[in-house]
Amino acid sequence: MELRKVRQDFRSHLTGLYPDTEVDAMFYVLIQDFLGLPRHILGLEPQVSLSPQEFKKMYEVLDSLKSGQPLQYVTGRATFLDMDLAVGPGVLIPRPETEELVQWIRECHNETGAELRVLDVGTGSGCIAIGLKKMLPEAEVHGLDRSHRALFFAQKNAESQHLNISWHLADMQMPGEIVGPFDLIVSNPPYIPESEAKKMHTNVRDFEPSEALFVPDEDPLLFYKALMGLCGSELKTGGWLYLEIHENFGDEVEDLLCSHGFEDVLLKKDIFGKPRFVRGKMM
Repeated sequence: MELRKVRQDFRSHLTGLYPDTEVDAMFYVLIQDFLGLPRHILGLEPQVSLSPQEFKKMYEVLDSLKSGQPLQYVTGRATFLDMDLAVGPGVLIPRPETEELVQWIRECHNETGAELRVLDVGTGSGCIAIGLKKMLPEAEVHGLDRSHRALFFAQKNAESQHLNISWHLADMQMPGEIVGPFDLIVSNPPYIPESEAKKMHTNVRDFEPSEALFVPDEDPLLFYKALMGLCGSELKTGGWLYLEIHENFGDEVEDLLCSHGFEDVLLKKDIFGKPRFVRGKMM
């Protein structure tokens, strides 16, 4: 079968799930990953055909995408800060907003990076910890998660980037003793109220780990409260806390930090103009 016919089938089967431009972008990623073909192959060789094995593979992938499975789970990788990180079911896919969080920390602490002991709480794929270690190579970086599977991927990703990071299996709500105190704690905890799940795309709602996304409607700051307790025992006086937040709860998170001994509390917007990050300094 000709490759252009496969592209037509991708478009016809996926257009209802994704915008046309996104369908084409996914198709080009897949032919690169699974067929080793350049994205412009159809412009260069319009009549290019697939072998039976290649044909079978592409339609297996199409079936996965039709079911709503995220492209990153199909390919087994996600891009974060120009790095290819391994991901899979049970591990949250890194988001562009979280790249902004890492870049903000780098901008604020680049001059003191060599002196920092950093803890990433709820590390997931390890993207924050790995991004910080790559940008601040002299820092001592630790990552914590309660999921064995997440830590498997985090360690795999750190090794692929040739980075030395310490990983800890623990729950932020009951962390026990870690290896603090730390100069900086960062977290992108679950923060989406459960009632918003029905508004989300099926590839997020039905495939990514709900425990990494959602919080009860009646207690949307659940994990930020847990982080206050963790900071009380693991963050140095004068140390910094950085958080990714839900755009609707910026004021509440700011107030929470102020009521737990933080000063210089700052709410920062993301590139889309939405309140997305909060930082504070432990008094």
